[in-house]
Amino acid sequence: MSNDRRNAPSIGSELVKGPLVESRFVPQRYEPNYAYPLLVLLHARGGDDQQMVRSMPAMSWRNYVGLSLRGPEVVTRQGRPVGHGWGPDFARPDRERSASALALPDAEVFRRRLLDSEPDPVDVLEDGIFGAVRETRRTLHVHSERIFLVGVGEGAAVAYRVAMAHPERFAGVVAINGWLPGGFRPLGRLKDCRSLRVLVVHGEWNGRVPVEHARKTVSILRAGGLNVAFQSYPCAHRLTSHMLSDVDTWLINQCTREM
Repeated sequence: MSNDRRNAPSIGSELVKGPLVESRFVPQRYEPNYAYPLLVLLHARGGDDQQMVRSMPAMSWRNYVGLSLRGPEVVTRQGRPVGHGWGPDFARPDRERSASALALPDAEVFRRRLLDSEPDPVDVLEDGIFGAVRETRRTLHVHSERIFLVGVGEGAAVAYRVAMAHPERFAGVVAINGWLPGGFRPLGRLKDCRSLRVLVVHGEWNGRVPVEHARKTVSILRAGGLNVAFQSYPCAHRLTSHMLSDVDTWLINQCTREM
């Protein structure tokens, strides 16, 4: 066993080095001379980083390095903490803040940021994600052009926003049972976003986010010229082994095509 392998964090190891709690998945028989694709894993509301790490073997034991991040917000039900979330900017479509609160002119958004003593939570979240990616790349051998955001539910909303605000940093997005978040222009960087590959997978019986919402998102992104694959499944809002197997196949296809 190589020294790199002995010192690398093992499956499910939890690290607190920045504003977000991290857990990492190291591939079986990790080869330090091979540049692995990196999957940045973003959990659903009420979940945590460990749940996403545990889902990695259903995709592959060997193909990817996984970086799973925990949302900064504590989710409570009946006054008791039940998991974590990503904040009101990524709320489910039926729980979004009012349109009047979201649809501020750009000049007003800029003015508020200048006067606001508190940093913007989305900026802080993005910085946390980028910092975690940098730290993972220092520890493990990651292919710089094969970094994918993989989000479930609310985590998919985070993946959409971060990738489409910074398309040059990522190879693609996998959105599982998720939605486009409100309050930003997803195709504001249209030309650059066309380099992103997107996979949308959704449960046909999802009562939280109906599959029609996912189909509308796919239509919007395709109308903008993005390469979007879509697949629905006979299930509700839970992850299934069939979903994850198809995600693995799609990721491998992206990694083996001409970059």
